[in-house]
Amino acid sequence: MISIAARAVTTTRITAASPLLFEDVYRCHAGSVHRFCLSQVGDLALAEDLTHETFTRAFVAYERAQPDPETVRSWLLTIARNLCTDQHRHRGRWRRLLWGMEKMPRAQSDVETMAQQRADISRVTTALATLRERDRQLIGLRVAADLSYREIAEVMGTTEQVVKVATFRALTRLRARLEDQP
Repeated sequence: MISIAARAVTTTRITAASPLLFEDVYRCHAGSVHRFCLSQVGDLALAEDLTHETFTRAFVAYERAQPDPETVRSWLLTIARNLCTDQHRHRGRWRRLLWGMEKMPRAQSDVETMAQQRADISRVTTALATLRERDRQLIGLRVAADLSYREIAEVMGTTEQVVKVATFRALTRLRARLEDQP
């Protein structure tokens, strides 16, 4: 399997002639797109595939769409969100969020810290799996993709105020579920 970083080399060769280099768009936003996809599908390999597909579709539409540099991240995350939604439809049921993160390589640390991190991931994964899809998307866009409320509103096709309220409520529901867990 080719890593996200290895795919950047291929993208660099393809896009060298673009006025606003697609290579730069990829380099700046691949991490956010990948984290968002991972937060939605919970499988590292599938998240990499969806990230790759997001940038493939973005590259094909890049010259036609000519996204504004200020909103290009929202544009990419809209593509990623649509791909994740399609993936959920095709697979039927949503898989547990962040399931694959436990398998991601981590920096070496002491055993106690690693055990605590795994326990925390497990708790959050279990709690997130009980939320509605919209709540998971809002939390994924805000926390995993690190988007502003304005950017989330663009991705979700709604107003910034609606996103602020809905995200607050989604995070409140997540906190309540985490407090209910032993």
